[in-house]
Amino acid sequence: MANTIRTMLFSILILGVNMLTGILTARYLGPSGRGEQTAMVLWSQFLAFSFTIGLPSALIYNVKKNIQDSAKLYTTALWMGLASGTIAMAAGIVFLPYWLKSYSPSVVLFSQWSMLCIPLIVFSQINNAMMQVRGEYKLYNRLRFLIPLSTLVLLGILILSGTMHAYTSAVAYLAPAVPFYIWTTLRLIQAYRIVFKDTYQTFKQLITYGIGSYGNDLMGNLSYYIDQIVIVGLLNPAQLGLYAVAVSLSRVVNVFSTSIIAVLFPKASGLPKDEVVKLTFRVFRISTSIAIMVSAAIMLIAPFVLTLLYGNEFQEALGVFRLLLLEVSISGGTMVLAQAFMALGKPKVVTILQGMGLLLVIPLLMLLVPKLGLTGAGIAMLSSVLIRFLFILINVRFTLKMKIPWLLITREDVRWLLSALSVYKANKSAESRE
Repeated sequence: MANTIRTMLFSILILGVNMLTGILTARYLGPSGRGEQTAMVLWSQFLAFSFTIGLPSALIYNVKKNIQDSAKLYTTALWMGLASGTIAMAAGIVFLPYWLKSYSPSVVLFSQWSMLCIPLIVFSQINNAMMQVRGEYKLYNRLRFLIPLSTLVLLGILILSGTMHAYTSAVAYLAPAVPFYIWTTLRLIQAYRIVFKDTYQTFKQLITYGIGSYGNDLMGNLSYYIDQIVIVGLLNPAQLGLYAVAVSLSRVVNVFSTSIIAVLFPKASGLPKDEVVKLTFRVFRISTSIAIMVSAAIMLIAPFVLTLLYGNEFQEALGVFRLLLLEVSISGGTMVLAQAFMALGKPKVVTILQGMGLLLVIPLLMLLVPKLGLTGAGIAMLSSVLIRFLFILINVRFTLKMKIPWLLITREDVRWLLSALSVYKANKSAESRE
């Protein structure tokens, strides 16, 4: 509870900072400039997360099972991350000119240079996994906060100096993370040292779980980025800018699920099956109920929020924004439920389930976006997540061979939450007295 609350509070702070950066870039760049900036920044993050080969989840699972092998597992994970990150970097440099044909050569060239960040981003995911296993949630959360805060500071400097445009703002999004990623890697290397003993054995441990988990990680990453990736090739920069604003603002409700997932998977790993399922569904009911209530409130005030924060020219994004709010709420709940399979050593199940949903979203985007524009993208994303949610429930019944627990929040859940919060507050008071 303490780690979840701490992570959620930092996530809210990060959300506020990201909203400010989104508002500044939207107002000073306009829809077209915002679209170009999105195209330049998007690919390094997408390709890095797509080529992690399941290493973060594999590291958490194996270190929790074999804590004495932490140094060997971390060393091997770094070498594997370096190899996969280099492959992703090369693939991006070759592939981007073909997908970004509707953008200027300078936008394409910048996107290619941004590929140099990919190996460091892969390292950052490995390092985050190790910090979670080590219980270093304070440091983990501070680093998560300092990176977007640095971006906000750089954007402010660009605005005050009159040098704010799509390219300089893209640098402000990419550059601040680099020193933090390098420092975290060096810190963990110093803690564990580089250990080459039993490298092949640790490689087998990581790749066995990682390949099973990789599909889930990849599908989750595709779920997060696929709409923007496909839409880049279907819409002009102005329309992409509108959609990027809608996506950014809709991620407000993602704070509940992401904060919980960061703690739930390491916590549930190693527990008996009944306890894993019971804990996961209880957390799902609470987090999803809160997310849906927050989404409903935001939908009501959305017309005023979009105009106030971004300006009248972004009012066109209102319809797709409401659809994406609902999609994010259900998607977050789906990923919370997926942690039960991850904790029970069945990552391939989640991979298959998510893959089936994503197999539909790409043709739906290709079909609906040309006909319905931004609204078509929202409908496609919502349809995909509903299918993934349904398949995960079915798999609880037939793969885990357990009755599907109640999905709506209960009084017992509320009492459990209030009791946990009371214990948390009591512990914090005791710590402050000490």
